[in-house]
Amino acid sequence: MKLEVNKVYSGFIVKHAEYVEEVQSEAYLMEHEKSGARLLYLGNSDDNKVFSISFRTPPYDDTGVPHILEHSSLCGSRKYHLKEPFVELVKGSMNTFLNAMTYPDKTMYPVASRNDKDFKNLMDVYLDAVFYPLIYENPYTLMQEGWHYEIAGKEGELAYNGVVYNEMKGVYSSADAIAENEVMRALFPDSPYRYESGGYPAAIPQLTQEAFENFHRTYYSPENSFIYLYGDMDIEKTLEYLDGEYLSAFEKSGSVNSAIPLQQPFAKTKEVKAFYPAGADEDLAAKTYHELDIVCGDARDAKTSLALRLLETVLLEGNSAPLRLALLESGICTDAYGQYTGSLRQPVFAVKVSGSEEDKRDEFISIVYRTLQKLTIEGLDKELLEACLNMLEFKLREADFGAYPKGLIYGIGVMDTWLYHGDPLDGLRYNKLLAELREGIKTNYYEQLIENYLLDNTHKVLLTLMPKKGMEEAEQAELAEKMQQIKAGMSEKEIEEAVEHCRILHERQAAPDSQEALSSIPLLERSDIRREAEKLEGELTTEGSNEFLYVPAFTNKIAYLNWYFDMSGIDGSLLPYCYLLSDMLGKVDAGKYTYQQLSTLGIKYTGGVTFQVHAYSAAESVNDYTVKFTVTAKALVHNLTHMFDILRAIALESSFDSVKRLREVLAEVKSDWDSNFFSRGQTVACARLNSYYSPAARVNEQDYYSYYEFLKDLTEHFDERAGETLQKLSSLLGVFFENSKYLLAYSCEEEDKAQVLAMAKEFAALLPQSEAAGSAVKPLAAPGLNEGIMTPGKVQYVAAGGDFRKAGHKFTGSMKVLETILRYEYLWTKIRIQGGAYGASAVFDRNGSMYFASYRDPKLAESLEAYRGLPGWLEQLDLPERELTKYIIGTISAADVPLTNSMRLSQTALAHIKGVPQEMRQKTRDEILNLTNDDLRSLAQAVRDTLSGNYICVVGGSSAVEANKGIFNSVKHI
Repeated sequence: MKLEVNKVYSGFIVKHAEYVEEVQSEAYLMEHEKSGARLLYLGNSDDNKVFSISFRTPPYDDTGVPHILEHSSLCGSRKYHLKEPFVELVKGSMNTFLNAMTYPDKTMYPVASRNDKDFKNLMDVYLDAVFYPLIYENPYTLMQEGWHYEIAGKEGELAYNGVVYNEMKGVYSSADAIAENEVMRALFPDSPYRYESGGYPAAIPQLTQEAFENFHRTYYSPENSFIYLYGDMDIEKTLEYLDGEYLSAFEKSGSVNSAIPLQQPFAKTKEVKAFYPAGADEDLAAKTYHELDIVCGDARDAKTSLALRLLETVLLEGNSAPLRLALLESGICTDAYGQYTGSLRQPVFAVKVSGSEEDKRDEFISIVYRTLQKLTIEGLDKELLEACLNMLEFKLREADFGAYPKGLIYGIGVMDTWLYHGDPLDGLRYNKLLAELREGIKTNYYEQLIENYLLDNTHKVLLTLMPKKGMEEAEQAELAEKMQQIKAGMSEKEIEEAVEHCRILHERQAAPDSQEALSSIPLLERSDIRREAEKLEGELTTEGSNEFLYVPAFTNKIAYLNWYFDMSGIDGSLLPYCYLLSDMLGKVDAGKYTYQQLSTLGIKYTGGVTFQVHAYSAAESVNDYTVKFTVTAKALVHNLTHMFDILRAIALESSFDSVKRLREVLAEVKSDWDSNFFSRGQTVACARLNSYYSPAARVNEQDYYSYYEFLKDLTEHFDERAGETLQKLSSLLGVFFENSKYLLAYSCEEEDKAQVLAMAKEFAALLPQSEAAGSAVKPLAAPGLNEGIMTPGKVQYVAAGGDFRKAGHKFTGSMKVLETILRYEYLWTKIRIQGGAYGASAVFDRNGSMYFASYRDPKLAESLEAYRGLPGWLEQLDLPERELTKYIIGTISAADVPLTNSMRLSQTALAHIKGVPQEMRQKTRDEILNLTNDDLRSLAQAVRDTLSGNYICVVGGSSAVEANKGIFNSVKHI
């Protein structure tokens, strides 16, 4: 039903109503008259409903109180007197999204579900959590989620511990985070943005219980809230519930002052120099970062904000971006890129380079200004502007956000203006904005933006961030000395109190919630769950050795193509070059096109084209696998001619004769690894671990730690190896794109099927035959065994696992439920709650691969011990029926994520490649739904036998790895 403007519904007055065509929604802006709560409802037919409540939460120091409160509010509330209602929801809800997020100036609590009953349950737990948390009566919440003194006994060492404390130690192991913190402090010295809302590790222990409570009392009130609803729901009943259960209990006071003040601009650019930690054996050459950050306009100006976002893409993204090219061609850096942050009261436009030297700073800023001035005089490339605008429009209209519900992404986006008293619908009404931006291409609109916001604007910071050896070790030594001094300054009574607090905290963490408390969390029944596994079926046809898999869908005239070219017979020694080639495709000249033209045409006529080499194991064995080169592409059907023209040039005419271009791309890829190795730590550790026991994983690991080692070695010996490398890349082109054996999986509307297939076959007919296609694989030797990989980071990623099929066990659906139980019960308690890590995961793959991995973990040996203790715990497991049901629901929820067109196509293709028929998937689902305690306990032996192989891999701080080096076969420095 439609709501009327100025009419009151359960205490909410409708202030504005309109139909927003772009998101096919009736939009209503409301205010709860008694409490002052704002509400936006986007009503439509989408059954994937979204609720979010957000608060404006400007920090006033670096203690991270907004972030710690975000964690803590979900640790028990008035109605839900449990240790962690959030975790209980994750275990047993059919949610399609469930999380909370802290931003520099706001905290958001969004949930989503397709089940009406479940959606109501999620809303209730979240609303009770934010308005009535148990933080006032339970000081151990701050100790657990924020920080506390960790001490085992009176004679033990004193240390800091806490979930957010350790999470932020992990964050600040990254040069990017250090740079961002330095920039924000310098850009906004008189604004809350100068503070780290997530918490700066050294400052987090300054947070007191009193300040913690005051922050909640001040900002977590309805009049400072923004409630968002999206989807197909009974809005009148929902408003009645919000008013009756929560909002009517609050009276608007008018005293909440959470407004974000404007930072006054500077008279001239500020210059900042800072350092980040480098490894003891690390070569510091070309490891400096420079960036220019500019405060641009007002977040409430939706047109300018979208135009600046577009301008950042034009100037700095892709191989035809003029400012990026100017910086790269100057030789002062190995990579150049940009960033536009629009979710701030005053947005920030950034120009960044990596792989530079300290003494290149002046040249960096000179090139930036000189290039921008030249562009304002000579004008931007109109075709490039149009191409980038086309890509922006494609993404807006496709609204494919992967596993994230689109209603959630809309809800996050509206906060960019709504939080600052702007119109939340401005960003959703993009048709008008796109039309105006397209008109701007005909004028000097974009050149004027450059002049006004990037050149003449003096509200800027120029940052130089340099590597420093010994910095991490010095900080660790300083912290150790500080902890010794703190303990030395404590009285005996204070030490005893710290020991006692620690003991009580650990007891509380280990103690299970009562069944009465657990039963307070609303729960669906097993009967509420669909028994049938979602069908992943397409129409398969064959022609010789080639297969064509059509997946019908309504795609809004977009064609999706996933091409899997077989290259199983590739020699293992060529794999590093295969991964390099996949990084270089589209970045070298091809036929009549320069690589810059290829980039522009790709942006203009497609929704994206990506290249990847990957080994796919068979459903039930890590030893049986194929190696594929995959091309993933999408375009509007009327642009397919252009898309295939681009692919034809890349596949048949890519030129590998430029040493200069090879050097540039190599430097760019290596620079990306230099910057992001630690943030990829868990992925690297798991890939390396799997390679110890899985032949299929050994192929894929060549794209992780082994690839980084290859890139470093090739860079070091570039002059003598460049020619040979170019020859290998050129010869591999015909191995990648071949007409001997491939699978084409494609999705489009039925009326476009014949056209899409005909054009695809026409392209494939031009490709050569390949001896590697359809040939037997050539297995690789394991690259190492039980390694400790040392980084300059402050935390660890600890992984252990093995092949349970090799240990004599079979895959069952109960293993997927055990994943859920371990993530949110055993590992959650041992690794996160007691150990202080940010989290831990468990994986049981159908092919036999089993592994456990911690994330941003302050421990190392203790986490490995927790893994070893799992079989004994599992043997004693005896869950009440309600808890079993909860874990079953949580497992099914993770499996039943709504699929976008591209996700459905990929999953259908992979099921075919791996040999996972519908009957096998249904059998797994049946085993999940029929789970018993006996099924779970029977897995204890499988875990014990698998872990007995003693496969471990750790990526982590040098001090932690060094202290435990006896458990590794080898220790490596990155």
